[in-house]
Formats: sequence, structure tokens, C-alpha cells
Amino acid sequence: MRRLLTLLLLVLGMASAQFSVENLKPSVAVVGGTQGFGAELSWHCLLFQPPVGEVRPALDVAYVGGGPLNGAFLFRYLYPLAEGLNGGVGLGVAFPGFQSVNFYFRADAEYDLKAVLGLPVFLGGDLGLAGGTLAAQMKLGYRF
Repeated sequence: MRRLLTLLLLVLGMASAQFSVENLKPSVAVVGGTQGFGAELSWHCLLFQPPVGEVRPALDVAYVGGGPLNGAFLFRYLYPLAEGLNGGVGLGVAFPGFQSVNFYFRADAEYDLKAVLGLPVFLGGDLGLAGGTLAAQMKLGYRF
């Protein structure tokens, strides 16, 4: 079942990337949380936009000091909560240490600081469950 879910998410992700690869948006962030402090590199693009919010496939690669390189691929639904503030949920797979595949659920919020700073900077927080392990982090990042 786990392999089927991984294959399905990978195929859907690759299909969506073909349609919107020109809209691929990278970001880099400094993160700190339950797994330690480190950096995260992320790519996402708009898959489709329902009447409210947006659905985005996302690929995250993170490194925390003294730990392994981790990855995740998920589909995120982002909902506008207030001016510059988005909340959302995501479902996908996580690759801790790129050695195993785990089901991944994440709830997150991001505040866009562009209006305040004049730069594409954001402040965010994630709370997730990856393979039965709770993961929470705060991040300060920059979108290219």
C-alpha cells in the first residue's frame, strides 16, 4: 500500500510539473524546531485554483545540523486567512534520510512579509506527522 501511494504521488507530481514547470518557484529558509536548526530548500508551483485557495505540489529538501538530509513531496492546499496570511494542509510522502518512505501530513501557516519589508520574505510554521513522528518547525525564508 505504501509503495502504491508513493508511486501515485510521484506520477501525479510529475504530471503536474510538466504543465507548470515555467511557474516553478524556489524558496530557501532557515528552520528550527523539533528536529533541530538548519536550512530548507523548497520548490512549488500552482497546480490548480479552486474558488477559494490554491493547490500546489511541493518538494522540500531540508538539512538540520548533525542530522541527515531529509526530503518530502506533498500536495498542499493553501487558504487565504487574512491579508498576507495563508493557512493550509498537505498530504504526501516524507523521505527521512532518503532511506525510507513515510506517509506525511502537514498543517502550516505562512505570513508574507513583502508588504512590510519590500522583499519576498516570509515567516511560517509547520506542524506535521511523518511516519508516526511529530515534527514542528518555524521558518524564515526568501522566495526567488
